[in-house]
Amino acid sequence: MIVDPAETMRAQLAQEKNTVLAVKRDKYIKERLRQIRMWNAIGWLFWILLAVAAFFIYRQKPIYLDPHLLSIQIQLGKMPSNELAQLAALGSLLFWGMIGIIAGFIFQIYVAMYSERKLIRLFETLHQEDLARYQLADQQAIDDKNEMPNVSDSDQTT
Repeated sequence: MIVDPAETMRAQLAQEKNTVLAVKRDKYIKERLRQIRMWNAIGWLFWILLAVAAFFIYRQKPIYLDPHLLSIQIQLGKMPSNELAQLAALGSLLFWGMIGIIAGFIFQIYVAMYSERKLIRLFETLHQEDLARYQLADQQAIDDKNEMPNVSDSDQTT
């Protein structure tokens, strides 16, 4: 069996390229999984920060978040005009809306990280299958080298 040295070299280069790509892919997968795990801690920090901010606003200026309190203050005559009362009422809706939007953003990031975690795990499974295939190809190449007759030994016997 005659082996073309150029084809052997191409096969070796392809295997080396696949190995380098596999190492890069493995590094990427590990980095993304680390970032996803970090998000869980950061996400909880954002939830706590949002709750503390809402509580702080409620303690300092409850009129911004409590429309009932606003209406009581209007009835007591502490609000000078109807226009100011309307702005204050819309202001409480604005504050609650902003809290809802921020909570929505945080939730959306959680959902995105969950989806990405599933995708990364799929990639990781495919990556492990590729590694097994590369190792099998490397082992076959080694076995093929060991099975090839040594041309110089057969020349010496004749």
